[in-house]
Amino acid sequence: MRVEKPPTPFNTTEFLRAASSIGITTSVAMRLAEGLYVNGFISYPRTDNTVYPSTMNAKEIISLFLKSEFSEHAKTLLKTKLVPTKGKKETTDHPPIHPSSLVPRDQLKEDEWKIYELVVRRFFATFAGETVWKTLKVLIDINGENFKANGARLVDAGWRGYYPYNKPEDRILPVLEKGQKLHVSKIELLDKETQPPSRYGQGRLIKLMEDLGLGTKSTRHEIIGKLYSRAYVHGNPLQPTKIAMSLIDSLEKYASTITEPDMTKKLEEDMDNIAEGRTSEDSVVEESRTMLEAVFKDLSANKDQISQMLKEGVHEDKILGKCPLCNSDIIVRRSRKGGRFVGCTGYPDCTFLLPLPKTGQIIVTDKECEVHKLYHIKIINKGRRPWELGCPQCNFEQWQKTQQKKQT
Repeated sequence: MRVEKPPTPFNTTEFLRAASSIGITTSVAMRLAEGLYVNGFISYPRTDNTVYPSTMNAKEIISLFLKSEFSEHAKTLLKTKLVPTKGKKETTDHPPIHPSSLVPRDQLKEDEWKIYELVVRRFFATFAGETVWKTLKVLIDINGENFKANGARLVDAGWRGYYPYNKPEDRILPVLEKGQKLHVSKIELLDKETQPPSRYGQGRLIKLMEDLGLGTKSTRHEIIGKLYSRAYVHGNPLQPTKIAMSLIDSLEKYASTITEPDMTKKLEEDMDNIAEGRTSEDSVVEESRTMLEAVFKDLSANKDQISQMLKEGVHEDKILGKCPLCNSDIIVRRSRKGGRFVGCTGYPDCTFLLPLPKTGQIIVTDKECEVHKLYHIKIINKGRRPWELGCPQCNFEQWQKTQQKKQT
């Protein structure tokens, strides 16, 4: 048997991680949560607390949902003693995130409902029982080589019945006995390579920032938002752009202190110490000034080298591939009137060009067109979903075909 303990109450970090896992970015999740809080539907969403206060009336809150689509869950929980889980961090500023009033699904927009439902289900799960799996481990001897197989079957849904997100699937194995002989129907030899570690998603990055002491519960999602708005990263999982790589490479080479988490972590801790009266503002300001002066000294002494590395990064971020006419680099360029287009660096000898949309942030991805060997382009407009334009030459050729059909 394998037992899964119920999750702890939502603090801001865990809430943002959970929202990211259901496809809602951290910045959007926080904006939606703040809207739900302002309307009185959930508690304050900026909190480090993972322990419900003793003054909270859990029975009263759960009873709000007796006449809702969560009614069966509410009825089941109200038959129990309602003992919640507890996280490691307990503060007195704000309670963990939990529902504070009932709102029907049809009164919220789709993403608002997803966040509200997430908070409600997490709240219920913290009062639920353990999830129980029946497990089976099998060791099979084939010509002297041992092969292992693991199976698992859900016996008691427990808290996962209330909180079904990222639920593992049953891995059913047949009933087997020790010493039983099996027939090998097929043997496959797979040739694989070691894969690189997966990139950080927003939720995982939020957790890492908390572990490293970077930012606060109120600023971590905003920091990630700035990385996107300044074109240092794109996509989710986050993928750095060439300019971001150049920035970090230059800083690590000429002002390494600023790239390490230690300095920022120390400043954040000092802010907390000031707020709690453990240190004086003057001593922190003086210490911070000393650290920052050392960083600026390094930056000033190497500004030309840093500038050159950043220029190279900006240029690399614009390169889409080789020109089909002269084999020079083709890059994202601007016309004298401010328009954007894909043009050849061999201009004026080569006049190859492709049009680009007039608005939106242009991101050159690392996905390459199999036909034209050009990197795909992504267009980002604030408040809209990213437009995967793809290969600019494929896109242009498709547009030409559409125009020809209109004319015939």
